[in-house]
Amino acid sequence: MERRGFQGVKRRASVVNGIFYPENQDTLKEELSSWGLKEGSSSSRSRTQAIIAPHGAWNLTGSIAATAFSAVQKKRGKKSAPVSRVLLLGTHHHFVEDGIYLSESASFETPLGDIQVDQKMNRELASCSTGIRINDIPHLSEHSIEVLLPMVKYCFPNAKIVPLLMKSGNKALISSLGGALKVVFERHLEESLIVISSSVSQAADPAIARNMAEEFRTHLEKMDTAGYKESLASGSISACGGALIGAVMESGIFKGRKFSSVCPFSHDHEENSETVYYGAFVLSD
Repeated sequence: MERRGFQGVKRRASVVNGIFYPENQDTLKEELSSWGLKEGSSSSRSRTQAIIAPHGAWNLTGSIAATAFSAVQKKRGKKSAPVSRVLLLGTHHHFVEDGIYLSESASFETPLGDIQVDQKMNRELASCSTGIRINDIPHLSEHSIEVLLPMVKYCFPNAKIVPLLMKSGNKALISSLGGALKVVFERHLEESLIVISSSVSQAADPAIARNMAEEFRTHLEKMDTAGYKESLASGSISACGGALIGAVMESGIFKGRKFSSVCPFSHDHEENSETVYYGAFVLSD
């Protein structure tokens, strides 16, 4: 759903509030606080510049996602630059066409207040590849970014966002996004946080889902880009959002660093009989 504000400025309206996460502001704040997050306290942070957090309903994944945001808060330093921009990378589950899509909206609605979109960064990313387009349609009904927005607003109330959705994990799209991240974000890392919205694994067989989760973690903890991409292409890892992680790894902007798990894996059995594993990871030295 999309709304227009003053002078026709587009505002992406929330669509899963009250379903995937609390709609009431006080209830939402209480839940975030109970998970150890501190409101507006992350005006600065240490070198951590990327996290991986899951995008399910909060009763399944909220506390897990919060561990990633909490880790950023705990590692912040007095001399660190403020987080003024959050790049949110999400997968889209329903849109038909493969591609990489930025939003043309000026802001995204949350129960804690609207978050402004960094439209300058939008334009810079879109200029990097014909495979990256500014198109709101894929964003209007997608939850993978929306469920993390209240955490962004709570932790970084003054930050702007760059919401980006990608469908398909083909090599061309992964390379296009990786190249764009290197060109645009490598020089802005000090004031930016990259949030990758992704599960860990999913499969019909619970044992296979668990093995996939362990393989996924091994690649991230070794920052094994070649091995990760090979496993992604062969289907031996199956993270929903895994292609986005592959693009960040391929970009090389975090060369010499690796992802570390910050909480034990959790899993759930979905209505389609698949077992899904969730986890949270933070970039470490």
